[in-house]
Amino acid sequence: MTTADPRLAGAEDLTRLAVAASPAGLLTASLSAIGSRPDPWQLQVLASPARRLAVVAARQVGKGSVAAARALHLAAFTPGVLVLIVSASERQARIVLGRIRGMLPYVGEAAAGAEDTQTEIRLRNGSWIVVLPASSTSLRGWTAHLLLVDEAAYVPRVSWEAVVPTTAATGGEIWCLTSAGAPAGWLHEIVSDPETFPDWDRHLVTAHDVPRIDREFLAAERRRLPRAVFEREYECQFSGAEDGVFDPAALADAFAPVERPGDIDLTSILLGPTEDTP
Repeated sequence: MTTADPRLAGAEDLTRLAVAASPAGLLTASLSAIGSRPDPWQLQVLASPARRLAVVAARQVGKGSVAAARALHLAAFTPGVLVLIVSASERQARIVLGRIRGMLPYVGEAAAGAEDTQTEIRLRNGSWIVVLPASSTSLRGWTAHLLLVDEAAYVPRVSWEAVVPTTAATGGEIWCLTSAGAPAGWLHEIVSDPETFPDWDRHLVTAHDVPRIDREFLAAERRRLPRAVFEREYECQFSGAEDGVFDPAALADAFAPVERPGDIDLTSILLGPTEDTP
């Protein structure tokens, strides 16, 4: 019988301690397994002490991984909490849960015996992660310790107003992570008006801020896309559909969410897909 290398065992112990200590440690461990590491902006956001936080980020910069690390870390190391994640669409809700699912092995025994379905993960410590699309008719009635709104710029105001009170009794955190959208709506108000919303910690992450984003690719995209589209997708500037007749945010807010199979996501058609990759 061979004896394990004590140096390797020591490194594993340090990794477990780092993961338990902070969401940044969890993100670092999960990215290290694929030969990568967190970007400085990701570590900065995960270290924020703010109860309300808004991140407007370019496509493909890793905001989904930040959301997953924050959600899973709270659930895994704080017994009996509910993490409620609301996404712009059902498909995006499942993408977010998939990212969380991929990080489960890195929280060790905290993930043992987890019950995992298409819309929720229940941990043995009594904590619960639930994802819902903004179109859900069941946004009310929850009591959340962390409310995480994914692609918040594309979530209608009526959904936002329905889900915010879920944190009223717990004093829970509210995190909104999104790519830029139309220059209107509740999320745009929060990020553009610090005097009215002074309690929000705001972060802006453009593609130019992330070294992993290929500069030649960005140059090609700048040539390919209309200016307003490039600025929205990669430089976090809020703008409407190029040459559009209708304001997508106004259209989204005009209709109460109704969950029906096969519904068309009007905002996605007008502004394009919004999910980013891990």
